Amino acid sequence: MQRSWFLFLAICLLLMSSCSNSVTDATGKLPDEKITLKVADSVPSTNFISKEGIVYWMNRVKELTDGKVEFEYFPSEQLGKASSLLELTKSNTVDIAYTSYATEEMPLTEVAALPGAIPSSVKGTKMYWKLVDQYLLEESYLSNGVRPMFAVTLPKYQIITTNKKIKRLADIRGLKLRTSGGPIEVATNEIGASPVAMAAPEIYTAIERGTIDGAMLAVTSYQPYQLQKAAKYSTTNANMGSFIATYSINEVVYQKLPYFVQEAMLQAGEETMQHFSTYLDDHVEELTQTFEQEGMDMYELDGETLGNLNEEIQKTWDDWANALEARGYAGHEVLQRFEEIKQNLGN
Repeated sequence: MQRSWFLFLAICLLLMSSCSNSVTDATGKLPDEKITLKVADSVPSTNFISKEGIVYWMNRVKELTDGKVEFEYFPSEQLGKASSLLELTKSNTVDIAYTSYATEEMPLTEVAALPGAIPSSVKGTKMYWKLVDQYLLEESYLSNGVRPMFAVTLPKYQIITTNKKIKRLADIRGLKLRTSGGPIEVATNEIGASPVAMAAPEIYTAIERGTIDGAMLAVTSYQPYQLQKAAKYSTTNANMGSFIATYSINEVVYQKLPYFVQEAMLQAGEETMQHFSTYLDDHVEELTQTFEQEGMDMYELDGETLGNLNEEIQKTWDDWANALEARGYAGHEVLQRFEEIKQNLGN
């Protein structure tokens, strides 16, 4: 009888422990010392990447550690330009940063940004994170001294233009279009336009000054940069690629953290990817209707034009892989791995 009572008590304690909302260390206790980490990115604090991405993640880490981990957050390039954030993280000037623009150092990470690569933000995020787990973690991130906490693929990129509506493929030729670089830049060349690589915060001014005729980016990115006021036209059914919003931590810093903090960060990362990607997909249709009501021409490319466009941009895949192979990177291998993941996930 006594043995049964102790067994019952042990089961109750186990259930109570599993229901806890906090991640504890190996002893089942949270340490008394607070940990403060410095976080930096290039987007305004009002941007969805900030609110639904890194801020959501930081809040979950705080909750999971019962406030034992705190963050000092520096948005809007306060500590450095977008292109410098990987170096700032590697040098431990900051602990965690938005490493999405470090494509020169981590070119294989752009595979999910290829035109036609992802069907949606939710599915694209799952595909990309699987590739990170199987291959890119060691090949791209840890080799650069950082570890990704979460990564989300933005919705399919559309073509936004100031004065010219795209009715046929020839209408794109000669246009100066902003790209985020990498495979989208290659695709822009394929369709006869002139790519102009720049960070998203610079697009509005470039359109106003006539430096560019338009841009390629997700519908969810128009409002944060007020592009619906700067441009007149936007496609709604193109798939010109994507952009991977990634936040990474200095690997040395990560390894020095208590185990319970590491576990909290990983759990928060999984939750953030699900939350953020769902948010993005849900808002595409809503924003499309809003922009139409505000006077922007949101239109679908007709079947023939879309087919011709997709045929041209599909060539980007091999061009991108071949260019990386010439630089010593396994471009074709990462393409094959990504395609296998896509098929296994039923996309």
